[in-house]
Formats: sequence, C-alpha cells, structure tokens
Amino acid sequence: MKSTAIALLWLLLTATPPRQTAPGSVCGVVQDQTGAAIGNATLELTSEGIRVTAQSDASGEFCFKRVEPDDYQLTTRTRDFRLDRRRVTVQAEKSERLTIALSLETVAQQVTVAEGTADTNSINVAQTQVNQGLIQNLPSESVNAQLSSILTLSTPGVAADSNGVFHPLGEHAETSFSVDGQPISDQQSRIFSNQISANTLQNMTTLQGAPPAEFGDKTSLIVQATTRSALNAGKSGTLSVGHGSFDTPTVSITFASGSKTFGNFLALDGLNSHRFLDTPEFEPLHASGNAESVFDRIDWQPSEATAFHLNLGAAHSWFQVPNTYDQQSAGQDQRQHMTSFNVALAFSRVLSPSLVLTANSWVRQDRVNYFPSANLFSDQPATLSQSRRLTSTGFRSDLTYSRGRQSVKAGIQFQATPISEFFTTGLTDPGFNSPCLDANGIGVPNPSLTNPSQCALEGYAENSSYQPALLPYDLTRGGALFAFRGTATIYEGSAYAQDSIKLGQLTLNLGLRYDNYAGLSKAYGVQPRTGVAYQVRSTGTVVHFSYARVFLTPYNENLVLSSATGPGGLGNGSLGATGVQPLTVARRNQYNAGLEQQFGPKFNIQAEYFWKYTHGAYDFNTILNTPLNFPIQFRESKIDGAMVRATLNNFHGLSAFTVLGHTRSRLFSPEIGGINFGTAYAPVARPDHDQGLEQTTNVQYQFQQRSMHGLWLGFTWRFDSGLVVVSVPDYATALTLTGDQQQEIGL
Repeated sequence: MKSTAIALLWLLLTATPPRQTAPGSVCGVVQDQTGAAIGNATLELTSEGIRVTAQSDASGEFCFKRVEPDDYQLTTRTRDFRLDRRRVTVQAEKSERLTIALSLETVAQQVTVAEGTADTNSINVAQTQVNQGLIQNLPSESVNAQLSSILTLSTPGVAADSNGVFHPLGEHAETSFSVDGQPISDQQSRIFSNQISANTLQNMTTLQGAPPAEFGDKTSLIVQATTRSALNAGKSGTLSVGHGSFDTPTVSITFASGSKTFGNFLALDGLNSHRFLDTPEFEPLHASGNAESVFDRIDWQPSEATAFHLNLGAAHSWFQVPNTYDQQSAGQDQRQHMTSFNVALAFSRVLSPSLVLTANSWVRQDRVNYFPSANLFSDQPATLSQSRRLTSTGFRSDLTYSRGRQSVKAGIQFQATPISEFFTTGLTDPGFNSPCLDANGIGVPNPSLTNPSQCALEGYAENSSYQPALLPYDLTRGGALFAFRGTATIYEGSAYAQDSIKLGQLTLNLGLRYDNYAGLSKAYGVQPRTGVAYQVRSTGTVVHFSYARVFLTPYNENLVLSSATGPGGLGNGSLGATGVQPLTVARRNQYNAGLEQQFGPKFNIQAEYFWKYTHGAYDFNTILNTPLNFPIQFRESKIDGAMVRATLNNFHGLSAFTVLGHTRSRLFSPEIGGINFGTAYAPVARPDHDQGLEQTTNVQYQFQQRSMHGLWLGFTWRFDSGLVVVSVPDYATALTLTGDQQQEIGL
C-alpha cells in the first residue's frame, strides 16, 4: 500500500498532462492604485515562440482572444507607472479575468514571490509576496488563527509558537500589520485579539529585511495586507463548509457586489472546536471554544482620480483554558472571552500622473475578560482573573512622488491608545510556594509554615526558590487576593521621508524617520534608514545591503500592570521580576545583507543574513499554563540569523517553494516588569525564540485537463526546532514532579 501511494504521488508530480488544443482567453482591466482606469497601457503576452500584444481602452479594459493553452508571461507598461510582470496560465476553453493594479510607488525592495517570479526592479529589502491563491490553498494547522499559520508557513525566518503566536526573526512578537494602510502593531494572535479572517484578504506582502523609513514601532516582521474589493466585480458569492478533527465545524460566506464606481464586499466566518487552544496534554481537556467574525469593505470611486473605502469589522470569541489531568480532577474551569471591532476610512487622490495623496483614519478596540473557576480553590496552583480594554485611534497620511529615476515618499502619523486593566490573583496550592521542602525536594503543603526559619524545627529543608513577596497573596496561608486596577493613554507621533534613486543597475534607498512616544515613559528618536542594491542583468543576480536605526515601543497588552510602581501596584517588587519600573522605549541597530539569483523564468533563490542589537529588548512572561502574558524588558539583546527561500513557479501545473531560517537569540539580564511566579532569567538567556532551524516545504499540483478544472493537490512539510521554556535537567529533578507532570515529560 505504501509503495502504491508513493508511485501515485510520483506520477502526479512528474506526469505532463496532454496538451489541450482548444483556445482560451485572457481579459481584464488595468487600474492605478486607487482603482481608476488606465487607458492606452501596452500589454504583452509571451511564451516560447508566441508573442501577442494588446492595448487597454479608455475604461482600462483589454482582452487577448483565442490564446493557445500554456503558461505565459504578461507584461504591462505605461508612462509614469511601474512595470508589472506576472505569470498567467491559459486553460482550454476558459477565460481568465485579471485586475492589474499599477503603482506610482517604486520604493525599491527585494521581492520573494510565493506564486510568480521575483520582481528584480524591487531589490533593497527582503520580502515575501503571498497572493489569494496561496492564501486559499495553503494548508493551515490552525482553524482559528489562519493568518498566523499562513505567515509561519510562507515566510522564511518565522517560527511557530503555541496558540497562534509566532516568532519573527528571533523575537517574540515584534510584528506590525498594515491592513489597507491602517497600521496595527498590537498583538494579533488568538490569545490577545480576534485575528482578521484570511478569507477577507486579496494578497499580503511581508517585509523581513531592515525596514524602510515609512515603517516604525515593531519592525522585525511587517505584514502589508490588502483586503478584497468588489469594485468592477458584478455580483458573486461563495459558501465554504468544513469539518475537522477535534469536532471542529467551520463555515465561511462571502458576497461581492460592485460596479466601476461602487463596491461592497462582505465576509462572514464562524467556527467551533473542542481544541480551540493548544493543550498541555495529548488529550484535550476543557478545551472547547468558538469564534465568529464579520467584515465589510465598502468602496466608492466618484472619479478616476479619487477613491474612498471603508472597512468595518467585528469579531467575538470564547474559549476554555485547557487543563492538565491534575487541574481537571480539581474541577478547574478558567475561561476567556474577547470582543473586537474596527472602523477604518481610507482616501486616495491622484493629484497628477506623478503625485498621489493617501490618508487613513481608524478606531479599533479589543476587550478581553478572563474568568476564574466558581470555586477559587479549584484553580491550581493559582486563581486568576482579568478584564482589560485596549483602544487604538489614529490618523495617517502619505504623499508619493514618482518620476524618472526617483520615487519620493513622505508622511505623518498620530495615534492614541487608551488602556484599561483590572487583574486579580492568589495562590491556592499550599505546596507551590512553601518555604520548606521534604526529603524528595517537594514543597511541603502545610499552611502553618510561613517562614523558612520554621523548616529546620519541623525537620525540613529550606526552599531556595521560596518567594516571600507571594506570602500576602497565598490564600492557603491566610493571604488575600492581589488586586490591581490601572489606566493609561499612550500617545505616539511620527514623521518620515524616503527617496529611492535608480542609477542604472544601482539602486539607493535613503530615509529618515522621527518618532515621539509619550506613555508611562517618554522618549523620542531620529532614525536613519539606508540601503544599496546592485543588479547584474546578465546573470540574473541581485545583491543588497541595508542599515536601519529603529525606535521600538513597549507592548500595550498588560503594560500598565507590568510597569506599575506605586501603592496598590507592584511596589517593593511583589510579584514582579528582578526589578519593577515603567517599561521604556528600546533602540536598535539592524544590518541586513542579501543575495537573489534567478535561474531562468521558473526558478528563483533568495538568501538573507541579518544582525540586530537592541538596547532595552522586550519579551513576554506567561503565567503558569494560561494564555495570560505580561511584557518584560531586558537590558539588551543580540539576535542574528539567516533566511533562504527557493521558489519553483508554475511548471505544467506543478509549483513549489521551500523556506528555512536559522536564528540565534540572546537576552541579557536584568529584566524588569511582568508578573513572575517563578525565578528570574539567567544572566544570559536563550529564550524559546532562539531557533536552530525552522523549515517549510510546500508542493502543489494544479490539474489542467478540462474535465478536472479546479482540482488541485497540495502537500506541506513543517519543522521547527528551539529551546524548551522549562526543562528537566536530570532524573532526580523529574522525581520531584507530580505524577501528571512526569507523564507530560514522558517519564
């Protein structure tokens, strides 16, 4: 049976389908980045021995009729707009409909294309482009954090973490999203927020290199996402229903209705699962959850030069916090509830063939409530509750001038983030923070023991890990719940200017950014950004080098509690890490060097090396096995690594890519902030985002026969290596664990 399956797979991957003789067609519309039609654009469709041309009419429409089935390169060019090249597959008796959006913006960046050849006109910053076909077809291991899964699988240097979290280039969560121009730097994993549905996305571009000046805040990974528009779409809709393991039904509905001046795209998504979060046991215990979301994009284009679009979104999720066997037997019933909404208005205006103005405004909010068990002592080893609200409001505007060899872009941004937090906790296990240890090195669960001086009198050894700061909150020893309530508003203002200059085969990027941060701490920073790239046309080789000075801001989630210093907060170091003070702005120097090599029209390889030194680096610490995370800050960090991507474009229906990364991440103590039930980090710590190797290979085969149109096969292989957050160094230590803990480590 195994040999038969292997043989079948080999036939699927190597067999060349019989060539169809009935012609097809390629038609569509050429637009600018606002959706305005572009007339008189020249389009050229080429393949081996075939070259045909067409011209777009006044409404931007074009059509190639009676085209022989094959793989073609479609090139679109017109004055003052950027050259567009893409791969098009023509199928027998089928009409391919395209929307080609040309951009005035030519800020040079190196592009890694998930489906299609690399754009060697953009060569300064490592990128990955993911189009809608790959978004829909890429297998996802996560039903409720599909966006995170797509980024992990398609982007080199991005390693998977639990519960929809991912580690971009050796860091915990230094990721910024730009959705239709709206910047989002708050956490988007399933435990922090309700993630935007991948069903709403048209395409994504991820930047892994040293960031251009237009991007700030969290820049290890920048995700530029474009949502689906219904302009010129007519009327259409889709319904997708699925059912997966762990009793996981899913449903997605889309509806599009649009003309040349108005469009409305609506998407509804819902799921339920008995394994909503990753579980500490192989068997999901107390792990049910559900999520629902709605997204509506409304476009209005009153003229060819002016466009508006409004994004409306709302989402809700509820889930149980998975239990260990011990917690399940104790009746632990902790849960989390999240609601989110987003309203974002965008405007663009073509002022001239060389000048474009864009503006965005938004308000976005996440509300998170974490509920303890009805019986607090059913929560083991601690009871926890939380209620927090994070609201982001802001405005951004950019002006782009592109003509000849230069493309200049400048912009401003202002953002206010009101934060409200309420948190309680208390120890419920008398052995968890006992001052004494028995002969087996296990905490003595005797509530009368409150001081290490009592241990010798009772015949026990002192516990070197005992934290006296936890005694007032040990409910088994007469303590009371620790309670914290705090509010703050974070203000951030930014301005930037950048210029891309093309001098023959040489491209220069020059940029400068200014940020001002006023929150629990205050700081400002001037950040030069520069890059240089050289293209050897004869060999298809591009080399580039870039430098960026980066101004990093603290995570907003649970920031007030992690930074609290006064009465009622974390005064005197109670529950804190090695020190307690407001988290401050971090500053980074980042260097990137890269190489891209094109091997004919079908195969492409990119390689990138990066080195980042950060003064005041950030991380999160997690409370026990809950989804509650609190930001902490280290004195400094040093991170370096390498990324490689190889891409095989459509070859008789077969396409593939492989990405891999190696990252060394080191954090240097002391650390400040956070909530800590255990010991502090080592003086030089290698966290779990220190990744020896992360690797993904994806192979897809698209059947090209008329009778099997739309049928495809896909295979994905994923591997992540890294350090275990808490390790068991020897057998003697393993014997001090509970039976449940011993089972979890496979003893």
